[in-house]
Amino acid sequence: MLELVNGYFQTISELIEFEIWCNDQAMQFLEKRSDQELERDFGFGLRTLHHTMFHIANVMRTWSFQVKPELERVEPLPYNKNSSLQNIRLLFEDVGQAWLLAARASDALGVLDSERRLHQVFHLVTHGTHHRGQLLSMATLLGYAQPFEGGDFGGWSNH
Repeated sequence: MLELVNGYFQTISELIEFEIWCNDQAMQFLEKRSDQELERDFGFGLRTLHHTMFHIANVMRTWSFQVKPELERVEPLPYNKNSSLQNIRLLFEDVGQAWLLAARASDALGVLDSERRLHQVFHLVTHGTHHRGQLLSMATLLGYAQPFEGGDFGGWSNH
């Protein structure tokens, strides 16, 4: 499997970069919303825009440590509805870049395909896509046009 992973690492790297880009686009959208919009209860998913983005960042933080060359387990953060969007953005920025560097380091050492590291990469991308879909549905229910295409990796990677 080592040759297969090394041969596809450029695509895996781009997939991680796409996930980081999507989260940045979502944060840009949320940063323009009122507190009332951020906390509106939609009755599905994680119920609010704020909780949804916190959750995506928290799961990325928790599982991206499982991509590093030396696996590290961390506990999820408890949800704090008072977390500022700036704090959520900083979490995304720190974790996103660390995740990408961890994947690159694991690939360089030939261990990305062992101990479920690659599984965690795909888990984080599919998890983020799932919850951003909910977030985009919430945006539509608020009356906004879709601020970005949250699941079009093929289109994104071709530009």
